[in-house]
Amino acid sequence: MTGWHNPHGHREQERHVLDYPITQWAAVCVVAGAVVGLLLNIPMVTQDRGYLPAYVAGAGLTRADPAAVSRPLAVAVHHGTALIAALLYGAVVAGLSFVLPAALSLNGVPLIPHLVGVSGVSAFIYYFFARIAMPRFGGSVRNDADEIIRQWALTAFIFGTALALFIPVLVAWV
Repeated sequence: MTGWHNPHGHREQERHVLDYPITQWAAVCVVAGAVVGLLLNIPMVTQDRGYLPAYVAGAGLTRADPAAVSRPLAVAVHHGTALIAALLYGAVVAGLSFVLPAALSLNGVPLIPHLVGVSGVSAFIYYFFARIAMPRFGGSVRNDADEIIRQWALTAFIFGTALALFIPVLVAWV
């Protein structure tokens, strides 16, 4: 680990974000996003309309109706979204770890930034789908929007909960 000089000329140890180098933290977030994305398949396929948000998101990318979106594209969008959301969480936690108290941590992940990051990203993915994606790209499934959005709320909550539990465990393995 390299050092740096403070304003008084003393050499100090470099402190990595979250006690981890940023590349390692990003890798942890990518792995967590992939694992949590796979786990989310369970609630999404067990709900009546649980996988429809992925079709709606696919419709937004292709400018097609959700009914015309292929299953492979919907699955790719679902897993891609999980990766992006986990990286967004990682960026939020990394940024907040510089300004929020880090007295309590879970295996080197500051507790307050972790909880704010998980809550914020979960709320963001819910809000983005409910207020932007569904109204704009819902197409033929727009009539079922209320039920789809309720099921998406559950999925977003499960995503956040799984990420909150998995990240501190995963960093212990790395």
